[in-house]
Amino acid sequence: MARKTAKALPRLLRLKGQTFWFARDLPADCRPIFGKKTWLTNLGTADIKIAVQRRDTLEAETTQAFAAMRAGTWNPSEALSPAARGELYRETLLALSSGSEADPDALELAVYAAESERDAYRGPQKGAFGDALKGSVEVDRHIDAYLITIAKLAPATIRGMKGHILQFARWASEKKLRLDAVSRRIAGQYVTAVIDPMHPKTAAAHLGSLRAYWGFLHRRGHIVGADAKGGPWADQQIEVKGKRVERGDKDEARPFTVDEVRTLLYSPFPPRMAAEFAPQLIDALTISLLSGMRQEEIATLWVEEVRDGVFDIQQGKTTAAARPVPIHPSLLEIVKRRTEGKGPKDWLFHELTEERDAGDILGKRFRRYRVALGVDDMREGKRRSLVTFHSARHWFAYNASISGQHENTIGSVIGHRPDKKKITFGVYIKGISEEQRQACVEVVQLPARINAA
Repeated sequence: MARKTAKALPRLLRLKGQTFWFARDLPADCRPIFGKKTWLTNLGTADIKIAVQRRDTLEAETTQAFAAMRAGTWNPSEALSPAARGELYRETLLALSSGSEADPDALELAVYAAESERDAYRGPQKGAFGDALKGSVEVDRHIDAYLITIAKLAPATIRGMKGHILQFARWASEKKLRLDAVSRRIAGQYVTAVIDPMHPKTAAAHLGSLRAYWGFLHRRGHIVGADAKGGPWADQQIEVKGKRVERGDKDEARPFTVDEVRTLLYSPFPPRMAAEFAPQLIDALTISLLSGMRQEEIATLWVEEVRDGVFDIQQGKTTAAARPVPIHPSLLEIVKRRTEGKGPKDWLFHELTEERDAGDILGKRFRRYRVALGVDDMREGKRRSLVTFHSARHWFAYNASISGQHENTIGSVIGHRPDKKKITFGVYIKGISEEQRQACVEVVQLPARINAA
């Protein structure tokens, strides 16, 4: 599916996150030799001017490479850019200079080889090689490799961690700081200027993301003189500043009201939104209201995970997220309609199959939907509305609770970790029966239409 961008990028450039990439399609006769259709190189910068300079260099290099492929003289090692070769030399030098197997003679030869290759380059190529050799690259230079290592985390968690790293990368770029210049003092300046003013929970998450990224950089040898526990961020403390308590300061996300649920379920679909979104939004909302499932869980369900009267959640935000959720009787029509004629690996919400992040797209579409219908609750000093798609999950838990369901049973249905301080007689540890979960689900009912007979 083609994706639109707000502004066309210069030729041969792509933007992934905040980093520019060089992308050039290979001539048809060169593809079998190269093994791929497109030559992709991470340019290691968020600055478009630098990206264009490096693109021009790579364009000349790839043109030469295509000629060499046709002549049968191409060496696959030539596919590496000067920056990539500089990183390889850096990793080699670090390996040879540390550990119990350090080899002074091999190190001396490697240093000589690195210096010789650096001197062979000219202009921007020489600068790119030299910067990579000494680790002087953009802060987010290695973020794509890092994201691969945390791919098993929940999508929302990955988005948050990536956002924190990129926010610091932008701050560092504005101050013309590169990765090798991030010291404990620089980290402290960022904590004071950016992290301290945040809400304590947001601040802790932000700092944790930076510690984790620096731990990865240390393990991969991209930084030296630090450790695997967060480098310059390891001992940074968040300053919790006291402030006057104002009205609304304690307002938290809340469940939908009965009237809000009626509005969301029974109102005519907003004319300014694409009508094709109506089934996915109403169906997903209804499932969440009657199961307490998260938007990511609903959006990515496979048909084979809807069986034997349950939504069989296999993965999620926490270890407690993997669980069977009984299918409410009022959801049988939706389930039948969405599974009919599909294979086991097809998505229940097939409309979202091609989306890069199905849960996030569903959440954004739902926000537009509820705001268009006037279901919103923005408070002064709050960045987000107190009602979101997650409010359907709160609505389920609240209605199950006021109907007499035990909190441990509700927790087992919605996938919450048990609160060990509140567990009595080992109820949660022994497990909740299928009958208890089924009763918990069925006790929750949707409000009737106001005009119902």
